[in-house]
Amino acid sequence: MDNATSPPASPASCIIKLDQSQYTFFQQSRLVIHSPEGKFLTVVTRPLPNKTDDDAIYQLYCQVHLLEVLFDEINEHVKLPQWAINGIARVIDRIDGHFKKQSSM
Repeated sequence: MDNATSPPASPASCIIKLDQSQYTFFQQSRLVIHSPEGKFLTVVTRPLPNKTDDDAIYQLYCQVHLLEVLFDEINEHVKLPQWAINGIARVIDRIDGHFKKQSSM
């Protein structure tokens, strides 16, 4: 986007203002954000209506990348709260169940 503002004093945030045509495009598209080095950072998108298996697979792909970025932000010195650990364990159990189901097909 050609109208990105420079970061404010705090490097933890940045504000990007869109004109009307950019906003319309954003509403109808997926926005993929990469670092200056080309590393995938995140995807900003509205939830896809899972019309096809390909839609669901793409949405899972985007969410996996987002989760990977979040885990990269957490180092071994951060103590996760129990609710976060429980949530991650539930997701891993569901993924494991899905893989077992897929492998038996």
